[in-house]
Amino acid sequence: MFSGLKHTLRRRVFGKRFQQQLFDDHQVIGRLANQHYFSQQPSLIKPEFQAPINAYEFSYFSQNGEDGLILHLLSRAGVESRFVIEVGTEDGRQCNSANLILNFGWSGCLIEGAKHHTDKAKQYFQACKAGDRVQILNAMTTPENINGLLQQAGVPKNTDVLSIDIDSYDYWLWQAVDVVNPRIVVIEYNASFGPNQSVTVPYQDRQAMLVHGNPYYHGASITALTRLGQKKGYVLVGGDNKGINCFFVRSDLVVAAGLLVVEPAQTFRPHFWRSKTRTVEQQYQAVAHLPLVEIE
Repeated sequence: MFSGLKHTLRRRVFGKRFQQQLFDDHQVIGRLANQHYFSQQPSLIKPEFQAPINAYEFSYFSQNGEDGLILHLLSRAGVESRFVIEVGTEDGRQCNSANLILNFGWSGCLIEGAKHHTDKAKQYFQACKAGDRVQILNAMTTPENINGLLQQAGVPKNTDVLSIDIDSYDYWLWQAVDVVNPRIVVIEYNASFGPNQSVTVPYQDRQAMLVHGNPYYHGASITALTRLGQKKGYVLVGGDNKGINCFFVRSDLVVAAGLLVVEPAQTFRPHFWRSKTRTVEQQYQAVAHLPLVEIE
């Protein structure tokens, strides 16, 4: 009874988001403790058992455990250029590339459409003594200009990580990228489309999407992205527990890395926030009447 009362008081006094952060921090501590035993006491693990990549989630700068997942996948798939590209970074303080740049000494190219965010990001990385290793571009990235932007920035073809999160035509942007061959791709999927639908929004700018006034209408389903990945030579190896991102590794690296290829339905998680008020089915029905492209 008293634990339930404390739960209610915390929620009312500090707010739901603060309470969610406490829960997330608790989960991270537990995962980090398990990771210690994975590495120091491998005899504890049942033979032939492989922990899901979610066991390695944690956030230092990222929002949804991506930092830990990226490090785990890189530790298995290897690194070459120690270079990261991220499209959609806001001010750089909560993004998927900051941990690699600031704590592991990597170089990177960060692209963000809002100038006030890129200005703050430049100030932030300069203050962190990493400004000379990071190119921060202020550009509205599109399928038509993404390759040109990357070439102008001089990014290495053997980039290790590509992260895409623009809340709109993410599918079409990844489809267009052909000047880099990253080892790992992190891309946001739209959990409101469910685990089995293979759909994406049509290629249209963000403002055109906002006309529909539907917060569930953006991006692509996890199945659509998995099919795109297969066409581009990548396989799905997992996703974060909050139902935000899915992770792909280049097909030629998977066997040597000892990573398991998973199906979209195995990886899919309901969006952690949206599912508190609507089921996945209700979310999809809210967008099913809007223009969608079926991906074969």
